[in-house]
Amino acid sequence: MTPRLRKLIGVTVFVAGSLLYFLFTISIALARLPGTELWRHLLFYLVITLIWLVWAGILVKWMLKPRPGEAGQKKRAA
Repeated sequence: MTPRLRKLIGVTVFVAGSLLYFLFTISIALARLPGTELWRHLLFYLVITLIWLVWAGILVKWMLKPRPGEAGQKKRAA
């Protein structure tokens, strides 16, 4: 897979996945958190954000992965 195609797929998955993830998260928060203490809100959003960061990091790492055989090569200026 070319790096260009990998990045296109990655950005599309990132945008669509983030939108769906945040809509799902907000629906859970609206269903479970009303009337609870502030610390529960903060803990919920902290955990949800950490989960999203791990997911996004894995996706970005995949997007930036070089082609097989290009891992140790550096481009030389001509």
